[in-house]
Order: sequence, then C-alpha cells, then structure tokens
Amino acid sequence: MQIVDFESYENIQFENIDLEDQTLQEVTFYRCSFEASSFQYTELIDCEFQECQFVGCNMAVAVFSNSKVIDTEFRDSKLLGINWGNLGPVIVARYTNCLMDRCAFSSQNLLKVKFNSCSLRDAAFSDCKLARVKFEDCDFAGCQFHQTDLSYSDFTSSRNYFMNAETNKLKKTKFSLPEAVSLLANLEIELK
Repeated sequence: MQIVDFESYENIQFENIDLEDQTLQEVTFYRCSFEASSFQYTELIDCEFQECQFVGCNMAVAVFSNSKVIDTEFRDSKLLGINWGNLGPVIVARYTNCLMDRCAFSSQNLLKVKFNSCSLRDAAFSDCKLARVKFEDCDFAGCQFHQTDLSYSDFTSSRNYFMNAETNKLKKTKFSLPEAVSLLANLEIELK
C-alpha cells in the first residue's frame, strides 16, 4: 500500500514498507501499526500518529517537523539521531528496547513518556520536563541533561548517567548505588 500526502489512515497494519529518504506531508495515522518498515531519513511534515505502534522499524535520522505523537509505542526500533525537539506535542509515548543514541530532546513536556531498556548514548535533554518519568534499564553513557526537570524521576535500574545538580532540577529523583556517585563528579571533591 502506498502512503499518500494529505490522507488519513485508520486501523491499517503496514509491513515492510520503505519510505526511506521520502517526504510525507499532513498524513494522519490512527490506530495503525508499522512493522519492519523503514523511515530512515524520511521527513514527516505536519503528520499525526495517534494510538500507533512501530515495531522493528528503522527511523534513523528521520525528521519530524511540527508532527504529533499521541499515545504511540516504539518497540525494538532504531531511532538514532532524531531531533525530537522539532516534533510538535508528544502526549504519552512509550519506547521499549529502542536504540535512541545521539537523539536530541529540547523544550518538551515529556511527563507521560516511558523509556524501557533503551540506549540513549550521547543523547541530549535540554529544557525538558521529565518529572515522574521512569527510565527502566536504560544506558545513558555520554548523555547530557541541561536545565531539565527530573523531579521524582526514577533512574534506579539505569546506568552510565551523569547530570549536574546545579543545572537540573533533581527533587526526590531516585538513583541507585554505585551509579549515583557520578552525581558528585562536577563538585570537584575527592572520594576515598
């Protein structure tokens, strides 16, 4: 099935579609699923994904321009190098077992987003609201957090995180040892 600009699709299961390096404009997907499909380098302009699923998809370096993600799940997918800050509203999203390395999240309200078993290596969260978000079994090696509200968030089962307590809000944020020791790195103190 070919996806056409300015159309709406409802309750359709897309499998093995290849939209690599294409542009989709003003397309609405409601309760659709995408399996083993490629959106690599795809530009999605003013698109909407509501109650959709992406399973085993390659969305590396996809460009979301003023698009919406509402109650959508990404599972076992490659979401590398995406600038999620260009996306419009994200209202409830779940990321499970996804490669999200080198992604950028900026000026977003991500309060109802869940990350489970994701790689967020070298990603960046800037000016985001991540209060009460549970990061379950995630890898944050090289990830940067700046001016981000992480109040009541849970990092207890995640690893390789570092965040500056002076430039981020960490009220009642949950960490585990020995990983939590990394929070002392910017204080120029010596631990013995």
